[in-house]
Amino acid sequence: MEIYQLQGFVEVAQTGSFTRAAKNLYLTQPALSLQIKALEKELQEALFERQGRSIHLTAAGQVLLQRAQQILELISQTKQEIQAVKGLRGGRLAIATNDSYALYLLPRLIELFRRQFPAVELRVSTQPSAAVVERMLAGTADFGLITLPLLDNRVSTETLFWREDVAICSVSHPLAQEQRISLKQLIEFPLLVLEAGSTSLRILEQNLAGLNMAPSTLIELGSLEVIKRLAEINLGVAVVPGFTVEEAVQNGRLHALRLEEIPPRSVGIVKRRNGYLSPAAQMFIKMLKERTPEILLWSL
Repeated sequence: MEIYQLQGFVEVAQTGSFTRAAKNLYLTQPALSLQIKALEKELQEALFERQGRSIHLTAAGQVLLQRAQQILELISQTKQEIQAVKGLRGGRLAIATNDSYALYLLPRLIELFRRQFPAVELRVSTQPSAAVVERMLAGTADFGLITLPLLDNRVSTETLFWREDVAICSVSHPLAQEQRISLKQLIEFPLLVLEAGSTSLRILEQNLAGLNMAPSTLIELGSLEVIKRLAEINLGVAVVPGFTVEEAVQNGRLHALRLEEIPPRSVGIVKRRNGYLSPAAQMFIKMLKERTPEILLWSL
């Protein structure tokens, strides 16, 4: 069974005519008929039946059509991916993201990408989500990796996976005896948050506003690592992505609690609307889709 035979068979099935199919494929009708007969001989089944001037697929033909279309699509995708790899023998890739993803998600992917495509110059910049968008629009980043949703019509987004947020506190904190907590309980303690402009702070404020609540004390900080350290020494509590504290919780440096009111949040890429993605960017995003969900789905 050859690829050209499957292409001829699919064309006949879709056009319902040997004449039109042969014309579309730049073949003579006898040549196309011979291809179909060769397929039928190999499969030992008739693929078409004639009803007057019309031709219709047999049951065997219907099965082959479905599989042939899948095979041809896979071949097309494979060719595209190989062409993309051929285009990764140089060039640059610039990614904009926040500290959390740069520290806990990207290192393993960067290592893998560099191993496969060492000639591509890779640059990762970290900033709040709002600044990621500005980098996209300025053309200084190929794409961004951020927490969604993002309300900005100037760019397009695509959800890649989901993450779960948790509350954290010191192992000596009164909450360390609990496994679940409500926002109402949490905000009775000093709350450590990322500074204005971060998606994390915006979503937390939206959740609190929806419940008509406000924290007793709010401490804004510029780094997730600083937040974790202050929580560890019992200077406050915080809401953070679960995957960023997995090691600290397992090593007994922090205690994590499941949050009752905050659902899982989507993580995705952001790019210029109708913007071009280079082969390097496409390949890195493919790796993101394939290799990171298990990292971000850590839960209590």
